[in-house]
Amino acid sequence: MSKQVYLIHKNYFMKKSMFLFASFFPVLVVLSQSCIVSIDSLKGQYTGGCKHGKADGFGTAIGTDTYTGNFKNGYPDGEGKYTWKNGTWYDGSWKAGLFDGNGTFTKVDEANPDSSILITGFWQAGNYNGKYQKAHSVVSLTNGISEVNLRKLRDTKAEITISVTSTTSGGSGLYTPVLPKPKLVNIELFEGRFMQQADNETSKLSNKYTFRNVVFPFYAIFTFETPGTFHPEKIKVEISESSNWYIQVKIDN
Repeated sequence: MSKQVYLIHKNYFMKKSMFLFASFFPVLVVLSQSCIVSIDSLKGQYTGGCKHGKADGFGTAIGTDTYTGNFKNGYPDGEGKYTWKNGTWYDGSWKAGLFDGNGTFTKVDEANPDSSILITGFWQAGNYNGKYQKAHSVVSLTNGISEVNLRKLRDTKAEITISVTSTTSGGSGLYTPVLPKPKLVNIELFEGRFMQQADNETSKLSNKYTFRNVVFPFYAIFTFETPGTFHPEKIKVEISESSNWYIQVKIDN
């Protein structure tokens, strides 16, 4: 191929490429500009995923405030960071434009910009739920526990009371006039503490244990044993809210 023919082909393909680029580039810009962000403070400039004319997928929206993260149906949804114009920000999970899930919120004090308030934990529908996803939970870790429940009492003491009962305790057996009750034999304390433990035998059916001056959040595993059996039973207790709590445990043996 002669040099002249080569240059003709080269110029043709360069012009063709530039024409195609010029044809598609305005379409991309129009798509970006016409992709709706549903939060007024984020309306202005948007780049990112788009679906049915609304921000969807990963993107960045810049208005009076800024958000970078996942969108759905025009709203922050999924993981993302929102920064207000005064420097306050939230980084975490979103649902339909609201804080929802695990996240960190830092509020800047406009009167003192060098200081800020940091809140980390779980959120639901824009409201802070606390450091933990659930304010309280109690679950059985072994198969011999037939029932376990927890409730908050009305007084304001920082206490936890555990009542443990066996389905057979108080009855009579072949060799024993009264079958024994399960007892608390071990506490694995992972978070929090208590100042005093009081053990009470309130009836022939159950044992009761009260932990006073509890420091919350409280996270521990309690182990119970019934004399004459070889199957310890365990429950896991997680409580983030300081209050007076009552836990009832029923053991099948």
